[in-house]
This record gives sequence, C-alpha cells and structure tokens, in this order.
Amino acid sequence: MSIADTLTVKDLLDAWRSGDDGAREQLFDRLYTELRRISASLLRREGGISLTTGDLVNEAVIRLIGLEQIEWQDKAHFLALSARTMRRVLIDHARKKGTDKRQHQKVTLVTYLIGGSQESVDIHNLENALMRLQIIDKDRARIVEMRYYGGLSLEEIAEVMKVSPSTVKRSWRVSRAWLLNALEEERQNAQL
Repeated sequence: MSIADTLTVKDLLDAWRSGDDGAREQLFDRLYTELRRISASLLRREGGISLTTGDLVNEAVIRLIGLEQIEWQDKAHFLALSARTMRRVLIDHARKKGTDKRQHQKVTLVTYLIGGSQESVDIHNLENALMRLQIIDKDRARIVEMRYYGGLSLEEIAEVMKVSPSTVKRSWRVSRAWLLNALEEERQNAQL
C-alpha cells in the first residue's frame, strides 16, 4: 500500500486545490466507479442520446479540471458538483442535437419524480423549471440537482449543505411537488 492509498478523498481534494495534478489524477481514479454510476443513472433516464457512460464522465472531468479554485468540502460535495457538471453536459448535448437540422427527435428524460413511477420529461422543460426554482430558492434547486441528477441520498445532501436530514427531506418533498407543477405548466404551454 502506497502513501497515496492512505490519503482520504478530502486530502486529495485539498492537494488538488493546492495545485497537485497527481492528487487530481488519484482522486479521479479512486472515484471513477462512482462517477460512472452517476453517469449511468443519468443516461438511463435519457432517451435518444448518443453519449456513453465513459463519454459523459470524461466530458465532466474535463470541465471539472477547468474550474478555477474550488473550495471542495468533501467527497459528497465533489460528487454533487460532478453530477451537476454531467447534467450541464447532457443539456448542452441535447441543445446541440436540437439545433442539428438532421435530428428531429425530442430529447426526453425518464424521471422518478412521482414516487416510484416513471415519467418522460422533456430535458429543456426540466431545465427551464429548475432555472425558475433556482430563482425562487437556490437551496431547493441544489437539493433537486443533487438528488435527481447526482443520486445522492438525503443524508449525503444534508452533509453537503450542512443541515439536518429532516430539513432536506422536507425541502425535497416541497421541491419535487413544485417541480411537478412547473413541468405540467410547461407541458400545457407547449400544447397551446
């Protein structure tokens, strides 16, 4: 076992922030399986997307590396930001695909926003609804991103946000209800 194997994720995050590219590489190697899990979860919900799990992880890693000095809190914070970055990659990919004249397929996500049932949601409508929620309440929008896109548990979200799990649970319930209502409004406006 090398010294690098004994470093915690937080140690690697701190070393990366201090400019240690080796620590950054070790961090991505150590968390690659979890990043692929997040990527696979996002892509399972996605319809008609040409990205692979590896493509999505690689594009997110490139974007994360390009970020300026981030005050990484811990592993959960890193994974939440990674999930958010993957979401941006998917949205950018869908927008690019939507502007390609050869493509006419509507891009949808399959969500689990209503209990355990699946529901197809247009990715652009979901993004619009999330941007509206962010204007109203940034913390609730972050909870939705971490829960839905990142697959983080309520406890992990509470750890990232430094609040109690019960606070996150209440906010998730309210945010999910608000988001479903906003998506229904988006659907109705699209039908007009």
